[in-house]
Amino acid sequence: MRATRRIQWVLPSVWCAITTVIIASGLQVPMSGGLSEAGFSYVLGVASHGETYRYGLALYAAASALLGVGFMFIPKMTSWPINRGMAWSTLMLMAVGGALMLVVPQVLVAMTAGANDNAWSLGQVWSAAWLEAGARVSIAGGLLGFATLVDAWIRRPRYSPASSS
Repeated sequence: MRATRRIQWVLPSVWCAITTVIIASGLQVPMSGGLSEAGFSYVLGVASHGETYRYGLALYAAASALLGVGFMFIPKMTSWPINRGMAWSTLMLMAVGGALMLVVPQVLVAMTAGANDNAWSLGQVWSAAWLEAGARVSIAGGLLGFATLVDAWIRRPRYSPASSS
């Protein structure tokens, strides 16, 4: 019984750690600059992905926070049985999606920063592609998280007056 209680706190703890690191990496991107500061934020500005990045970061942060709170408090406050396999799958999708959307594009641009124009252009194109792919994986993770909570609600124990007799 003690191990069961401990494992209930593992998922929320891991969830908070992973999503905090991903969101923090996204927040450190300055959305200003220009040719003199041709970093990741400039690539997003030139490719018209700056707003997409900001909205993606905000949506990812909100979805991660809501799902994290749901996975942390719903099992504690209710008798809803959250499917651990679905919850861990949600975490993995959200982590992979967040890394693809918020971390990989920054790494690609940083790797090609000192290279020739062709390499830098290729890094720019691929960073936009990874941004979109990560957004789609994150959306899938959010939907799976929502499905996990709906599944818990459907499988919740129900009080039946006939069974109490």
